[in-house]
Amino acid sequence: MAEAVTLLAYRRRLAAQAAGGTQVAKIAFMAFGDGGHDPATYRAKAPNENQTALNNELLRKPLAAISQEDLLSVTGRGFLEGGELVGKAISEAALIDAQGNLMGIKNFAPKVEESDERYEISIKMRY
Repeated sequence: MAEAVTLLAYRRRLAAQAAGGTQVAKIAFMAFGDGGHDPATYRAKAPNENQTALNNELLRKPLAAISQEDLLSVTGRGFLEGGELVGKAISEAALIDAQGNLMGIKNFAPKVEESDERYEISIKMRY
């Protein structure tokens, strides 16, 4: 499984909050895209901790679930339902806060969506 990257801008917002700054918004959405792989080789591109957007966002949805499986991580889960993004080669996903800021991103080998599939993506951000 490809490793997710906790984005630098999110880490900066957490540090500012700890210093008495503005409260960091909660994780609320997952974005799905098709720009996380090299089209020639179908290999996942390494995500960049400085990204502020997916390479090519196609859909943004409220999170299906969020959990804390251990003391130093949070996992967000999103689903693509049958009929969503049919025929698209999904290869990137991101966790997004309630204010629209990216928090974590994950790239992976492309998965072409079919009309009768339900596809789950989990992004585990480590702190």
